[in-house]
Amino acid sequence: MTLMRRRKCNSIDVVASQTNSRTKLTLLSPLKDHTQKQQNNDDNEKETSTSTSAYKPATISKRDNDVAYSTKKPIQSFLMAKFFILRFLGFVYFTAFVGAYYQNRGLLGTNGLNPASTYMDQLRATSSGKWDGFLSHPTLFWLMDGPIRDEHLDMISVAGIGLSLFVALGLDSWLVMAFLWVLDFSIVTVAGGSSFYQYGWESQLLETGFLAIFLCDLPHFVISTTTGDKRTWRLQGLWCDSTVTFSSSSPPSLFTLWLFRWLCFRISIGAGLIKLRGSSCWQDKTCLYYHFETQPIPSPFSFFFHFLPNDILKMAVDLDYFVQLYTIWLVLVPGCTVWMIWLRRLGGFMQAGFMVNIILSGNFAFLNHLTIIPALACLDDNSWPLSLRNLVIKEGRRYSSRAARTKTISYKTPKSVKAVRIGLDICLVVLIATLSSPVITNLLQWGEGRTQQMNASFNAFRLVNTYGAFGSVGEARYEPIVSISHDGHTWHELEFPCKPGRVTRRPCFCAPYHYRLDWNIWFLGFKPHKAMLQRREQWVIVLLAKILESNGSQLDRPWLELLDTSSAKHFLTTPKYAKVDMFRYKMAAPLWVLMKEGWYQMMNKGSDAVEVVWWQRYFEEVLVEPVSFHSETKNLVYANIPGI
Repeated sequence: MTLMRRRKCNSIDVVASQTNSRTKLTLLSPLKDHTQKQQNNDDNEKETSTSTSAYKPATISKRDNDVAYSTKKPIQSFLMAKFFILRFLGFVYFTAFVGAYYQNRGLLGTNGLNPASTYMDQLRATSSGKWDGFLSHPTLFWLMDGPIRDEHLDMISVAGIGLSLFVALGLDSWLVMAFLWVLDFSIVTVAGGSSFYQYGWESQLLETGFLAIFLCDLPHFVISTTTGDKRTWRLQGLWCDSTVTFSSSSPPSLFTLWLFRWLCFRISIGAGLIKLRGSSCWQDKTCLYYHFETQPIPSPFSFFFHFLPNDILKMAVDLDYFVQLYTIWLVLVPGCTVWMIWLRRLGGFMQAGFMVNIILSGNFAFLNHLTIIPALACLDDNSWPLSLRNLVIKEGRRYSSRAARTKTISYKTPKSVKAVRIGLDICLVVLIATLSSPVITNLLQWGEGRTQQMNASFNAFRLVNTYGAFGSVGEARYEPIVSISHDGHTWHELEFPCKPGRVTRRPCFCAPYHYRLDWNIWFLGFKPHKAMLQRREQWVIVLLAKILESNGSQLDRPWLELLDTSSAKHFLTTPKYAKVDMFRYKMAAPLWVLMKEGWYQMMNKGSDAVEVVWWQRYFEEVLVEPVSFHSETKNLVYANIPGI
């Protein structure tokens, strides 16, 4: 006969069982039920717990957290990483599609600077069929035969805005993520005839979005078991991922998490190597003397970083190398032991923290926000604050409140579904590994005379790419200023939403929003300026022609929305002349000095206060001489201004 007695000792339940005059002590985990009776009755819960023991959900008490750390082979879960990767990616998608909605008519529309319909016609003419064209240039516009109208671009953008908002709010699934990936790809592809979407983060968003599809559950039926032994079948993972229930029955794929870490590694190591092999100022540690002043769209905080002591800026270059070339290897550390888990967490935190630092230093669209996402794959559930874990778990359980009232015990995923998922993950890993070969070759510069390409794609679907930014940094800022005139004597400078123009205009905060025209016109600052105008930024000539062309309807001038609202007052009547001049811009003073001047201006408003001067500028050269529009040839001609 067996005698059972229970006692409490140091918050751990101890059961002493005496059998055949021997005493046996058994430690029961606090995560299990406290009575032997409940263990015998709740067979369904035990079955589910066994099937998911390799992937425990996030702990929700400090005691559980301490127990998890005391084990030699810690059991990790990444439900929090899955949750926030999808939420943050939804936010980035939302930002990208909002920008597309407000700007694509002026950039790619029928009356835009570079109509997408023209480029799509070229693709149709060179492709043997729609399927062949889709495989080489993926876009939904292969489904239609006519020209791409503004309404079509708006439909893509609005659909992307709606779906990405659902994802950001937690209503995601593999189907939603796949739709978002295709919608984003459709815009990027038809913009291929211009330089407006030729940025590294376009490919990075596509690659990140593709991996996120496999982070979600596959659609499958699960067996729902209640305390009354009632079993029902339920479809899961079709429109709404099971992450919202924070269920351990549907953990994120470890294969996919490792692919996110591989993406994080390639982004960082590529950026570090391009600096090491790029401009000599990176070796001299002087690049940051100029970078904050010459970056595409400085923010007010850029005026703080630019005026830091040179010794600190040199140390910042060392920090850049340290994070991007050395500590990045930590994200690839496997979590075999506790100290290896801590090393991987450290790598993830350092990559994310470094991106936050860059976000503060300037406006880099959604590049840095997007780069934080793969770093989250390094953080297991115990990396997150306890309060945040409890908040997410509570929010997730709200979804299953009805199930809680019916005392639902478990959801059992069929073994066949798990087998299919493992097979799919293996295929995905093989695909990414195969496509990574040219990327590795590019990073290592294998091959005679080969140099590292920056932000390059090696396959039509951009599944694996190489990344890098600011391999070369200019030592001076040259800003193109577009001016128009109605009489040839009085000239009005056109302001863009965020780029420097008027010296008294305060720099803006716009990231993660991407003002594409502001970014593109920045490239004209590279010398020789006219060579950049003739090669990469030919749209400037098109913009001047549209400015001078007589069009009474606002619908015929969608490009006007790409300019700052202060420029609209100059288009009440059609201007006759336009020109582009290059100016050398320098930051006028540190941020703390400008803030003091701004405070004085605010306190003395209406008296003798003057506007705060943010920039100093000096004329450099004429980029485009005064031109006018020839109504018969529909071309620009050099202006013959009376009296000049």
